[in-house]
Amino acid sequence: MKQKTTGKINIWKWLFLLLLAAVLGFGMILLNRITTFREDTSQIVIKKEGETKIGTFITTRDQLNDTVATYLKDYQRMDFSYKLYASNQLVLFEGQYLILGQKIPLYIYFQPSKLADGSVLLTVSEISAGTLALPRAEILTYIKKNYSLPDFISVDVANSSIHIQTQNISNNLGIYVKANTLDLYNDQIIFDIYRKN
Repeated sequence: MKQKTTGKINIWKWLFLLLLAAVLGFGMILLNRITTFREDTSQIVIKKEGETKIGTFITTRDQLNDTVATYLKDYQRMDFSYKLYASNQLVLFEGQYLILGQKIPLYIYFQPSKLADGSVLLTVSEISAGTLALPRAEILTYIKKNYSLPDFISVDVANSSIHIQTQNISNNLGIYVKANTLDLYNDQIIFDIYRKN
């Protein structure tokens, strides 16, 4: 048997097909939105080992001098006291030591520079006891052998310099600094702060 075709349009059939198309279209759009990444994270590099930079701090010579003076209090001795501070051109190590009951002033002038690894190199420009100039190698050898310096400071007698490895300063948080800018003349001293992972 053949169905009779009349000129009538079955509206329910077309409404059902339209509703089915709308549901499928909405489902495809929803699936596309759910599976598409919101941010492009392919350029973000996350270090899992080593170090993480957590900030930067800018200080002045006065603030740096106060910090160094506070830190060095634990390393002072009765027979030899010293201080280390920055002027507008140089870093000055000023100490006094006793010889036969007489206090003798010792001055060491350094030219500071930052190294590629973020540590600080202090190159000796002059050493004197009072106003008498002294030989660099002998005085640095004497200081290296006889005085208590922090573990992160190494004296290089051959190159007349002192290497301050700021990344080896120990603390409970695993935080250390690296020198970024050492501009004493313009009073701009910048360190980057890192944390060991």
